[in-house]
This record gives sequence, structure tokens and C-alpha cells, in this order.
Amino acid sequence: MSQYWLAPVPEAASAYRPAWLVECSLKFHSLRARIKHTDERRFLAWAPRGEGSPDWEAPPLDPAGLTDAQLWKSPPRELPHRLQGYLLDEGALSRHADELVAWLSRREKLRLWFNKQFDAFSEVGETRESFVGRLAESAADAIEDELAALTARVNLKLLQVQAAAERKGLGKHLPEAKLNEILNDRRQEFFSSITRLESLFSSGERLIVAAEDNQPLSQAVSDPDLHETLLHIEMDVRRQLNDLCTRCLEAASACDPFEVGLQPGQIVLLRKFVLWLPELGQA
Repeated sequence: MSQYWLAPVPEAASAYRPAWLVECSLKFHSLRARIKHTDERRFLAWAPRGEGSPDWEAPPLDPAGLTDAQLWKSPPRELPHRLQGYLLDEGALSRHADELVAWLSRREKLRLWFNKQFDAFSEVGETRESFVGRLAESAADAIEDELAALTARVNLKLLQVQAAAERKGLGKHLPEAKLNEILNDRRQEFFSSITRLESLFSSGERLIVAAEDNQPLSQAVSDPDLHETLLHIEMDVRRQLNDLCTRCLEAASACDPFEVGLQPGQIVLLRKFVLWLPELGQA
């Protein structure tokens, strides 16, 4: 039976105490999530006295932090070994390793995120925030036609406003700017708001827009009817953008946890051995 000693040994150590160290390959597989993922892990537990079972949930130290350079094939220092009452043979180690496999098959899960509407799963290790951000981009693509239609409607309304204003001869009431310049400015601002959707989706933010957030139209438009018409168009565009954004983000955010379990046959034992750990106190 293989055995190793953990180095370095603290000066205050008084003896070596036996522990089991088992290296496993966990093979997660899910047809539903369309995923195959292998995770190699180390598990450590104090060797029990007598016929007891090791407590794999309470390792004496984090085995993930161990390196092969710390595993010596001979004692780093001459210290007594705690042997009384321990069953340190191949049979005991194999039995306890089998118990570990059974424990892992009940406990270990690969945790993903799932969005039913998009039938999409997160990547292994991907945070919910990152997953929602990716889905939001897909949601923005899904409403591309609606955004194009909104842009066309806004453009048509502004052209109609421009034609009506010219018929009324409002140009003479606009000493600070020409009518065409004002309408073009408003058109660019409206379309800029529509374009902002994609960048806002990618950052996971919600588009919050309101008429009072814009430069007041009264500074450029002195005619009250024209002012009211442009303001109405502006508010309607903002409302529709908010509705689209809210709908997309709600769809992208509708994520539920999805767990991929393990069967005993998906757990492969790579190595198992006795690891002698320095003990500071008495056994």
C-alpha cells in the first residue's frame, strides 16, 4: 500500500497521524444540458480507528491546496507514528474509498443555469450574471425586426411633422435654429436611444428613459404646437423602448438552477494512499 508524508513539518509537531488521500476523476454527463465535463479532485479524511468510517466532509486540511512536491515518500523528520487502533491495510483503504464513491454519487453536483425560453444552459463555472448578459444579446437579436419597425415609424412621424410645420410656415418662428436642423437633431436622438439597447443589454442594465432626461425642447422650439408634437413622439419612443428592453431582460433573467448528478460508474479512482500528517497535539 502506498504511503506518503506531508512536508514541511512544523517545529511543534510531535507525531504523524494517518489520513486517507484519494484522487478521483468525476465525469459529469448530461444529454439534456448537452455537456460532458471531467473534474479531477482530491479528497482527504483522517483514517478512523477500528471499523469506523472516515469523515470525508471534515478534511484536516484542504486537499485542493496540496502539491506533489509536498508529498514525500519518506518522513521529512523523525517523529513517532500513531498506529494504535488504526487499520492501515489495503482492504481498509479500498473499503473506505468505495464509501467515498457512494458519498460522492449522492452529494456531488455540477451546477449550471438554465433558461427555458431560450432552451440555453450556462457554461461550466459561468456566473448567473455572465449567463444573463449572453442571453440578453440573443434577446436583442430576437427583437431586431421590432426595433427596425420602430425606427421606421419614428422616421415617418418626423417627416409628417416636418411637412406639416413647413405648410404652416413655422420656419419664421424659429430664430435660433432652422426647422430641418431641429427635426434632424430629434431624429438622431431618438435613433441613438434605439441603438443604445444593444450596449445596455450586454451590460445587463435596464434602459430607464424619460422625457425629462432630454434637453428641454422649449430651448429650441418656440412654437407650442410643434413643441407638444415632438414631445409626444419623444415620450412614445421612450415608452416603447422601455417596453422592449423590459421584455427582453425579463426573458433573459428567467434562469433556474440546473444540477447534473453523478452515478458511481462516473467516478474513477486515480490514486489512493495513506498520507501521514504532522500532529501538533496528542492523539
